[in-house]
Amino acid sequence: SMVRRIADRARWEWRELRTPSLPTFIHEELDKALLDEISWRSGERILDVGCARGAYMTALAKRGVHPIGVDLSPRSVSIARAAGHNAVVASGECLPVGDASVDTVLCHKTLHLFRDPLQALREFRRVLRPGGRVVFSTSNAVSPYSRVQAMSLKSRPQPNWSRGNSLTINDLSRRFAECGMPIRAIYSCNLVWPLVYRVCDRWIIPNEWMRRYNRWIRRVTRMPLRTSYPLGAALDYLVEAVRV
Repeated sequence: SMVRRIADRARWEWRELRTPSLPTFIHEELDKALLDEISWRSGERILDVGCARGAYMTALAKRGVHPIGVDLSPRSVSIARAAGHNAVVASGECLPVGDASVDTVLCHKTLHLFRDPLQALREFRRVLRPGGRVVFSTSNAVSPYSRVQAMSLKSRPQPNWSRGNSLTINDLSRRFAECGMPIRAIYSCNLVWPLVYRVCDRWIIPNEWMRRYNRWIRRVTRMPLRTSYPLGAALDYLVEAVRV
């Protein structure tokens, strides 16, 4: 009956408010940009820096590329290896591969974790062949969400992993250019400004509500993912830089 359907929906919305569903909405557009908008060549040699358990290596291997993964977590590397991937425990600031040995460095949702982002960029350039590229993602450091997150994390006892996120997309573009890797393409993802949907690990606006809102904004504005400049309304950016 209609009453039962309304009651079931209300219960689902209440559960979503208390325990947001996974994956989080931010992955939807970032993954679309990474896997569908970015072009991947069969046989391309990719170094996934911060590969975690190998989810993106699996997705990219289906597109015919040859991924290698590095991550600081021995457990994550073990899981990636169990899935059949070539992965090693290593830091992105000291990559265990030779000079000019890879076509693409992928650094997805990882760049903000480096203690010395500039050293990581130097390593990226070292291992890339001439004409190779870096595909990386970063948050909009000046969005209301990022500002609230940064302030909240400062009060926590553990090291502030968002320190790298203080670098804006313009800061990163300048640093990549200084390292001989100018930006070629920008994808502005998750147009949810000015909403602050989460503070640390506590959700204020449920994940599914944010997913619907983000889809609605994209549909109404008809804004493509790839933009000629980083949109200020975006929460995240996926960026392609080329080694010259």
